[in-house]
Amino acid sequence: MIPDVPHQRCLVHTQRFCQSLLTRHPKTEVGVQLLEIVKCLNHVKNKYEKVIWIKWFERFEKRHIDQINERTYAKDKKHWWHAHKNLRRSYRTLKISINNLFLYLDYHGLSKDTNALESEFKHLKQRLSVHKGLTRKRKINFIKWYFYLKSRYHQKHHTF
Repeated sequence: MIPDVPHQRCLVHTQRFCQSLLTRHPKTEVGVQLLEIVKCLNHVKNKYEKVIWIKWFERFEKRHIDQINERTYAKDKKHWWHAHKNLRRSYRTLKISINNLFLYLDYHGLSKDTNALESEFKHLKQRLSVHKGLTRKRKINFIKWYFYLKSRYHQKHHTF
């Protein structure tokens, strides 16, 4: 990452990843509660809702940390693993990325997802695929020109 540049975690990917780990119908009550929190992640629209969501997550953490960290031991009592691997993984994903989940609320113009960026890369790939015979050096120059001309167009047509 680049220092001093805000790095917004994509809420769509975070939510999808956590939901895939928890499944549509979690088997434990803790899983059901975390799934509910995860489903609300992408609906946070302002700083007040951010505070509410974070407090909700912290309350969940405080109540269920023992179950999240629960271990299962092998018969030899030397080896162990987390009993609720996917629950823990989903929880840890949110816990580790919590400082990067809501930066879009603090930085005007920062998107909460990567949809626009993915769309731009898809468009670039389509443009490149028309020129399949380009050498690596020419592909790099093509990409540089693509973004240069795109930025010039944006400056010309989207000035304030």
